[in-house]
Amino acid sequence: MDLTHLTSLSITQFRNLTMTDCPLSAGFNLLVGDNGAGKTSVLEAIYYLSTLKSFRTQTHNDLIARYPDRDRGCAVVRAGVHQDDHDFFMALERCKDQFRLRLGREEVPRASLFVAHLPVLALHAQSDDLVLAGPEFRRKFIDRMAFYLFADFVPAYAQFARMLKQRNAALRTGQSTEIWDPLFIQYGERLNEQRVAALDLLKTVLPQVFEALAPQLSVDMQFHPGHKSGLDLSEALARNRERDREMGQTLIGPQRADILFTLNDYAFKSFASRGQIKVFTAALTLATAHIWQAQRGKRAVLLFDDFMSEFDAHHSSALLHYLSNMGHQVFISAVDRQQIDFPFDAVFRLDAGQISAVV
Repeated sequence: MDLTHLTSLSITQFRNLTMTDCPLSAGFNLLVGDNGAGKTSVLEAIYYLSTLKSFRTQTHNDLIARYPDRDRGCAVVRAGVHQDDHDFFMALERCKDQFRLRLGREEVPRASLFVAHLPVLALHAQSDDLVLAGPEFRRKFIDRMAFYLFADFVPAYAQFARMLKQRNAALRTGQSTEIWDPLFIQYGERLNEQRVAALDLLKTVLPQVFEALAPQLSVDMQFHPGHKSGLDLSEALARNRERDREMGQTLIGPQRADILFTLNDYAFKSFASRGQIKVFTAALTLATAHIWQAQRGKRAVLLFDDFMSEFDAHHSSALLHYLSNMGHQVFISAVDRQQIDFPFDAVFRLDAGQISAVV
């Protein structure tokens, strides 16, 4: 089994952080410090190393530290990784006009090859978007889950995106889409098949997570393929052909897919309390970690930002107990060590972007 965990972390010019070869525990790591000290930024840096995306901003240059007396440099995140019996380094350098990825001494040409080495799951202030925001957030969630489950997900996704781009270009210029439609359908159906397979796995694992965290909570999930139910993609595309031509774009298909969450037959985002949404997103995080481990032998690193403000005492205790039995590397941030009654393996204090171990 892939027992992946971070052994050390070095960060320079990533937001306000400066860290050099900080040793990490393979178990539970707690980050404490005042607001603005850099706790969230450490978790963001780990997440960025895994996904090449931030959970706080869509503008990559926001991550690079700014200094009033000199030009902006480059943000660098470097981590030691232990995988089974093998140790290696992952590193990324984000400059204003340049982006470099390295595994050990080798430069990595493709993002998908890089991020495959470090599965990370995070629960943070924006996690509610999975329930409350638009369909693109749910598509990103299920697609990232499928990325670590299916070896051919990346090529299928890339080919579908290419066919969608070509089809839309033809529609905008009034040309026929006949040449692109067969491959659009082929890769689109494959993409949605893998999304459905990932969702079916979630449905089998979620009940046991709910039983531990919130036995009274039962959320149903239904996949919407992005076109009218009861039709396959080929039929739906044919029926919508004239409207696509009128609008100059492809209006149905996997690029419009969604996951519908319901609680007691009501739309979950309209009916659920804020606390229920927090517990549900936590349950999805834990269930995804279970599935990656069970199906592909990949043990994710788990990040929980501002832990105590997200859960009440009962659910905090239940979540920590559940995590302690999973065997994953965990990072939790909090303002004060005394907030969380739990035997952490390592405690770190952040102060103005500097990190130090707490004995």
